[in-house]
Amino acid sequence: MASFNKVIIMGNLTRDPELRQTQSGSQVAKAGIAVNESMPDGDGGWKDEAHFFDVTFFGKQAESFSKWFKKGRAVLVEGRLNYGSWEDKETGQKRSKVDIVGLRWHFAGGRGDENESREPAAAAAPEFPSG
Repeated sequence: MASFNKVIIMGNLTRDPELRQTQSGSQVAKAGIAVNESMPDGDGGWKDEAHFFDVTFFGKQAESFSKWFKKGRAVLVEGRLNYGSWEDKETGQKRSKVDIVGLRWHFAGGRGDENESREPAAAAAPEFPSG
């Protein structure tokens, strides 16, 4: 049976990316993204509900992501879902989590911090075809 694992989200970073290096020398950047979803409130209006996701980039993508993005900055992330499970050492309970392995990122929306240096023109978000 064929399968497909791809996710595209757009939101704002909830924290600065954390860049670290693995023992083999590869770069890893982790960050959190908040995505707002508008939904009917039941009274004829709308309300926003926030969803929070962790994203991890590797290699050159990790380096450039941590260079250009800071907390509050809008970002569009393309990636795949990753399921992880472990046993909590304190309680012995089984835990699990789904996070995003980022494959590409694009600038989205506002700049977040207007005092940052300008990003390169080639890094602008692409247009996506509709329909």
